[in-house]
Amino acid sequence: MAFVTMVSSKNALDGSIKKRAYDFLQKLQKNHTAPGLHIEPIVGARDPRVRTGRVNQQWRAVLYQLNAKDGAHFIYYGTWNHDEAIDIARRTVLNFNLALGTPEFTDAGPVEVPETPAPTTPPQPVSGTAPHGEQVAASEAAPSESEEAAATAIEVAWDNLLAKNWDVASLQEAGIAEQWATAALAATTKTEFTTVAEKAPEAQGLVLLGLVAGDDLATVREDLGLPAKAATDSSDEAIVDALKQSSVGFKYVGENPDELKEAIESADIDRWRVFLHPEQRKYATGSWNGAYRLSGGAGTGKTVVLLHRARHLHREEPQKRILLTTFTRSLASSLEENFARLAPNIKVVGVGEPGVAIEGIDRIASQVLLKTPSDLAQQAAEKVLGAGASIGSRRITNTYDAWMFAVESAGFDTTDPLYHPAFLEQEYVTVVLGNQLVNERDYLRVSRAGRGTALNRAKRRQLWQIFARYRNLNQLDNQLSFPEVCAIAAQVLELRAAKSAEETGEAQAEDFVADYVLADEAQDFNAPHMRLLRALAKEGPNDLFIAEDSHQRIYGQKITLSHFGVNIRGRSRRLRLNYRTTAENLAYAISLLQGNPITDLEGENERIDDYRSVRTGPLPVIITVQNRTKEIEAAGDRVEMWLENGVRPEAIGILASRHNRIQ
Repeated sequence: MAFVTMVSSKNALDGSIKKRAYDFLQKLQKNHTAPGLHIEPIVGARDPRVRTGRVNQQWRAVLYQLNAKDGAHFIYYGTWNHDEAIDIARRTVLNFNLALGTPEFTDAGPVEVPETPAPTTPPQPVSGTAPHGEQVAASEAAPSESEEAAATAIEVAWDNLLAKNWDVASLQEAGIAEQWATAALAATTKTEFTTVAEKAPEAQGLVLLGLVAGDDLATVREDLGLPAKAATDSSDEAIVDALKQSSVGFKYVGENPDELKEAIESADIDRWRVFLHPEQRKYATGSWNGAYRLSGGAGTGKTVVLLHRARHLHREEPQKRILLTTFTRSLASSLEENFARLAPNIKVVGVGEPGVAIEGIDRIASQVLLKTPSDLAQQAAEKVLGAGASIGSRRITNTYDAWMFAVESAGFDTTDPLYHPAFLEQEYVTVVLGNQLVNERDYLRVSRAGRGTALNRAKRRQLWQIFARYRNLNQLDNQLSFPEVCAIAAQVLELRAAKSAEETGEAQAEDFVADYVLADEAQDFNAPHMRLLRALAKEGPNDLFIAEDSHQRIYGQKITLSHFGVNIRGRSRRLRLNYRTTAENLAYAISLLQGNPITDLEGENERIDDYRSVRTGPLPVIITVQNRTKEIEAAGDRVEMWLENGVRPEAIGILASRHNRIQ
C-alpha cells in the first residue's frame, strides 16, 4: 500500500494515456513494490527521492518517494515520453520551503529572470465617428507604436506596493527566493510583475501577488492556507504532513481509489478546477451557522467552489438533498456537465431526491407548482396576484408585447418612457412581486429604494392601472410570467412551512425541497428568485451558499438578501485571485468599470481595484471603425489572422453588442 499526492500537472494526457496513467497509479496505491511498476531511481538525478515508473513501453511517470511513519508516500509529478521523463526527473528537485511551510518544485538548472514583457494596461478606447461608438477589442502580440505608447503612459502610474514596503532580504525571510524577490521588486508594470509571479514556484508567486496588492503577510498566509509560522523541519515526515494539509498546487488523494480516479478523470479540464486554491477549499468544505455568500470577479473560482462544495456535502451526508441551482437552464446544463467530470462517481438526481440535483431556478419553480395540490396552489396564487387568481397552464414568452398590450388597453401612451416595457417589467418584478403587492393602496405606500426613478402618487396610480390590466389580461389568457411562477412557488413553500410549524411547533425538513441549496450567478436573480431561494431550504447550518459577481450583473435588479430573510451578517467573503483571465485582460476590464459604482447583494459598494491574476498574455488592442459593416470586417480579419497563426477555433470567442428596442 502507498499514499499518493497529485501535482498541478505539467503535461496534458489524451484519453488512452490518461487511462494507463490511472491504472499505473491505482496499482501503485495497492502495492508500490510490485515488479511490473518498475519504480526505479535515476542515476545522476539532482534529487535522490525522484523515481520513474513504467506506464507502458513508451510513457513513464515521474514520482517522488517520501518515507513517513505511516508508510510510503509518492508525489506524482506527471507522465511523459520515456526520454523526456528521464530528463525531467534528473533536473527537477522537490524542496520544502520552510518559511512558507509548503513543498515546491524547482528546476536545478540556472534560473533566468523573466524578460520585461509588453505593458499590461491597454490603451483607453478612442472616440470615433461610428454611430454607436462601435469598436472591436482584440488581443494582438505586437500593438502599433501609438497603441503601445498610450499603454506605457498608463503603466507608468502603476504603484508597486511591494517595492515600497519590502526589500530582497525581508522577502527572502518571508519565503521568496532571491531571484524572484529581485525581479518582483524591479517590476515597473503589472505585466512584468505578473510574469515574475507566474514563473516563480506557485506558492511564492501567490504570496507575491498578495503582497503587491497591499495585504500584510499574515493575511496572505491565511488566504493561502499556509501555517501561521515558519516550519523548522524539512524531513519527509514534515513534507507529508504539509501535503495532507492541502498545500498550494498539490492534491492529496492518499490511498483512496475514488479520489485518485476523480483527480485523473478531471485532468482534461482546467487544472484550477481540480487543484483548489487553499482559500477556495476553505469555502468548499467549510461549515457555518447559516447562509453564506461568496463573491468575486469572473475567473476567481466561485463556480468551482460550488461544484466542490456539492461533492463535499454529498460525501459527508449522502442521504441529504443537495440542490445546485443557477439563473438559466443552459448554465445549469454546464454545471451538470462539469460536476460529472469533477465527480464521475456521483449520479445527479431529481430535485427533492437524496443526492445532488442540478437545475435552473425557473424550472425548480415550475416543478414545485406541478407537485402542489390545487387548493394550496390556488391559495398561493391569490396571495401573490390577488383574489380569483390561478396558476394557469401557459407561460408568457414575450413580455415586451404583453406589457405593450397592457399599456394600450389601459389607455396610456406607449411612447412615454414611463410606460416602456423594460421599466414596467423591472418595476413589477422588483417592487410589486418582490413585496407581494395585490392592491393599489399597498403600492402607493411601499418603498422603492434603489429603483432610480422617482414616482409621485399620481404616477404610481397610473402604473398600478397598468399592472392590474397586465394581470387581468394574462389571467384571461390562462398564463403567467416566469417571475410570477417563482413568486407563487415561493409562496407555496412558505405556506407549507407555516402550516407545519402551526401543527408541530416547528417546520420540518420534509416540508422543504432541499436540505442544502447552492446558488450560482446569483447577481442575476430577481426578487421572486430570491424569495424562492430562501423558501427552498429550512433555515439552519449551511442552508444556503450563494455565489455572485456584482460586476457581471446582466439581468437582475439591485436587491439585497436581507429583504428576503437571507441573513449573512458576518458570513461572506470575496475571492480576488483570478485564475482564468490574464493580467492584461483583467486590467482592461477593470478600466471599463472604473467610475461605475458596483453594489453587491448586501447593498454594499464593492471594490474593483484589488483583483489580481496569476496569468499573463497579449495586450488587448482597441480598433476604431466607422460603422457596423467595418466592425464586422475587422472582427473577421482578426479571427482569420488568429486561425492562420495556429490558434484553435474553440479557443476564440466573439462578443457582440446588441441594439434592440429594449434599452
